[in-house]
Amino acid sequence: MKEELLSAASKPAFAAVEETARVATPVAEPKDGQALFQQHCAVCHPGGGNIINPDKGLDGKTLAANGIVTAGDIVSLMREPRPGMSAFSKELLSDRDAGRIAEYILQTF
Repeated sequence: MKEELLSAASKPAFAAVEETARVATPVAEPKDGQALFQQHCAVCHPGGGNIINPDKGLDGKTLAANGIVTAGDIVSLMREPRPGMSAFSKELLSDRDAGRIAEYILQTF
């Protein structure tokens, strides 16, 4: 009986918490390329550099010298990176978000 009373008494409290969470939780806004870059890339590529291999920065000249000239090239490299870089699967980073990062890199560095 004690368990029934506790269960019955707690239901309104849980319902109020659930309703508050539902109302107070904002819908996630899509992130722009810069925000996504900061979240996923900036640790190893601060300011467009490369802390693992300084000769492989993200500036246009270096990218072009390595055959990377389009956003698609950058996304491909993110999916199947060269040694020293972590892979970013589609489950971790959607094609759309990977493309946003790639465009940000091409426009910024």
